Amino acid sequence: MSNWPDWFQEALRQRFYQIELASEQQASCSSENNNLFTKMDRFKTNQNEDTQRLLSEWEEAIGYQLSQDKQSIYMEGVKDGIRLILPVIQPTVTR
Repeated sequence: MSNWPDWFQEALRQRFYQIELASEQQASCSSENNNLFTKMDRFKTNQNEDTQRLLSEWEEAIGYQLSQDKQSIYMEGVKDGIRLILPVIQPTVTR
């Protein structure tokens, strides 16, 4: 990576640290999520069929929204990568 300009290497390092921090924070929440899912399952089993169906629909909607959020975050990462690499690949292109 020694051929890359110092500013570019530093930008990559900083972005990596941001992603690493976010990943660590997300990992710490996973045990909390498992606990919530366990409690939700127990709660659902103690409900009548209509309520169970509504709760399942709600879980589906939440899952869909989370996947949309993750897709948006992924796309922002791709855009960040393009913004970082484009000036190096094509230094004459101005934005």
